[in-house]
Amino acid sequence: MRNQGQITVFLSLILISLLVLFLAAIGVVEFHMDRARVSEAAKGASEHIKADYQEQIFEEYHVLLLDKTYAGRGEGALEDRMLRYLDYTLSSYGFQIQDVSLTGMKSVMDSHCALLREQIRDYMTLYLQVKAVKDIGEWMQLDDRSAETMAQEIATGKLEESEKSGDWQGEDPRKVLQREMKHGLLDLVLPENSGVSGVKIEMSELPSHTGQKDSDSRQDRADGEDDCSVDTSFEDIDRLEADMQKMTRSGSSESGEAGNGLSEMTDAGKELLYGLTCFDYFTRTDGKGHPLQCEVEYLIAGRDNDYDNLQAVVNRIVLHRMPVNMAVLLTDPEKMAEIDSIALTLSLAPGITYGAAKYLLVACLSYAETLVEIRSLLAGHKIPLVKTGAEWTVDFDSIGKLTELDRMDYSGADGVDYRTFLFLFLAEKGDVIYERMCDVMQMVVREKQPEFLMRDCICAYTADLDIRKHGTNFSIAIEASYQGQR
Repeated sequence: MRNQGQITVFLSLILISLLVLFLAAIGVVEFHMDRARVSEAAKGASEHIKADYQEQIFEEYHVLLLDKTYAGRGEGALEDRMLRYLDYTLSSYGFQIQDVSLTGMKSVMDSHCALLREQIRDYMTLYLQVKAVKDIGEWMQLDDRSAETMAQEIATGKLEESEKSGDWQGEDPRKVLQREMKHGLLDLVLPENSGVSGVKIEMSELPSHTGQKDSDSRQDRADGEDDCSVDTSFEDIDRLEADMQKMTRSGSSESGEAGNGLSEMTDAGKELLYGLTCFDYFTRTDGKGHPLQCEVEYLIAGRDNDYDNLQAVVNRIVLHRMPVNMAVLLTDPEKMAEIDSIALTLSLAPGITYGAAKYLLVACLSYAETLVEIRSLLAGHKIPLVKTGAEWTVDFDSIGKLTELDRMDYSGADGVDYRTFLFLFLAEKGDVIYERMCDVMQMVVREKQPEFLMRDCICAYTADLDIRKHGTNFSIAIEASYQGQR
């Protein structure tokens, strides 16, 4: 009997131990099931608010952003949506939601819009034509070389004298051009029955201007006409030389550092082509009634109205094309014979050498030719990358009738259009264009949502969750991001 009692006790202890182990196993399994349930619910809650991306920006610009104010409802609105989602999902299992907070928010404006640029590259990878980017880079280098060569040639040739006497009679072509310029630069190059608005937009709340103290400092930051315009009096040879040197420096960004290097244009090209794909410019508008008609021109110039932005871009085209045209003109014997005759006569006046007069006249005629080219570009036509003498349009007899000359419509393989020049200028501007992209996005969204601010938009965040069940706390941090979603 005693042995039987010991066996009973022994078996009871074993059963109790097994029961304890079983209950412990159930507890462990239940804990892990609860943790897995909480983890999945947390991921679902995170995806739930990620689905509330800014719809208009995605539809028009293919960028995923989350407005942390939830369309003006306040910064706590997103946490509240997550809390309600978690409560709906977990409350039936006995969970209590203690706290939900979003931390580690990464703004679209952080690090010069680094996350925005990453999304742009992902989007543009789908159809980027690398060869086109490479070719445009080669065109840009050609323009730079032309300007540098011309600046050197002017520096060495401006003091040239001639013993020949001039017998030319007539009005100084530079005076004729100055009369034409009184109409205004854009009036000479815009197509008939077209125009651009001079209505100013409010810029104080735009992302690229946040922190600027006044309008003057904002305008200093913008690319003003004085930075890229050419002296059209063509009376000062030193000023002409400086204008040519200005062209060789135009590849620097607004921070004073070198802009996107052409040898590294493949990655940068994705972002630049995005600008031409998703934003309007003078020769391509979508008719959606955006605050700015010339959006790409704004990315380049940063002015507060379409008129000034387009004029700044036109001045940049002049700065790129005039040296190329001057180089063509200097190699044309027939045209140079006429220029020499006028230069010899002008050099009879005190204070001007034959060499200075020659280069000033070459620049004057090349500038007029460039304006005709720009008229063609703004009409949607192409011009030759480097023209021949036979393709030259303007002479000294027609320099006062620029708007009456026929536009070019070049169909050769080396033709370039207005879009090509916009690409070049975007490449020159550096990081500032991405902040200005955010400016345009904000202006467009604010047409329907007046309180919207791009600085409130985030691309990534961390959701910190504190959830309790029967005295057990579950603390989870879920990282969420729109990056790499394509």
